Amino acid sequence: MYGDTWQVRWKEFLSDSYVYGSKIEFNEDGSVSYKNRLMPPGTVIHTWYSMTNFQGNRIEPSLPLIDGERAYSIAVNIDYHNSESEALMLRIIFFDRYDVQAQSIIVRDKKAFFKPSIRTYSYRIELINGGNADFTFKSLVIKEVSEEEFDAEQERIERLKEDSNKSKKKRRKNIYKEITMTSKVALITGMFIAAVMILVKILYKKMPVYWTKIYLAEAAVMIIGMTAIIMIIVRIAAWRSFKHSERRNRDE
Repeated sequence: MYGDTWQVRWKEFLSDSYVYGSKIEFNEDGSVSYKNRLMPPGTVIHTWYSMTNFQGNRIEPSLPLIDGERAYSIAVNIDYHNSESEALMLRIIFFDRYDVQAQSIIVRDKKAFFKPSIRTYSYRIELINGGNADFTFKSLVIKEVSEEEFDAEQERIERLKEDSNKSKKKRRKNIYKEITMTSKVALITGMFIAAVMILVKILYKKMPVYWTKIYLAEAAVMIIGMTAIIMIIVRIAAWRSFKHSERRNRDE
């Protein structure tokens, strides 16, 4: 039913959790404190299931049954003990009635909207380590939302992507413009210095016209070669500067 909300806890089933080298404390308020600073990124910390084989795995289902024709939101209530732990993410994997994967979704934010595959028969949610795992898990909150809410969220995401692309293009354009202007100044300065040096050489040696033309031709070749080298260096510098700017913006 639209508006239904389910709160999912981390129950005391250690077979669902990554326990090697981990310090796990089940608190009285239902939260779980978890710490493992040696765990490699990408490791599944804990898994919740909507359907299980209790006799075979001794694990009870902990997720609500959801409809493949409806939209949902999922919120993660976690207190991080350090900034490196904030790289945690969720992976929601949907399966059809033959237990074949039908869809997979990665959730990196504290709240996200999703719509399961129409073939969804069961699903599981994995809490995945992205860095230094040191946090207190409180709950997952799954809520059925209207199509209007889901569509509005998708439109918001699309706008954010468009704004990000525009900002990326603008930063790239500004970087290229700045470096190109600098290279032009350097190029003009280099041409002036080369011309002065050739002129001084010609006047000092008082060479005939024939040798003067040869020296001028050598100067032209030298300037063209320097121009090509400078433009290649400028292109490489612009590309590296842009990539560095992109990494810095992602970190922020």
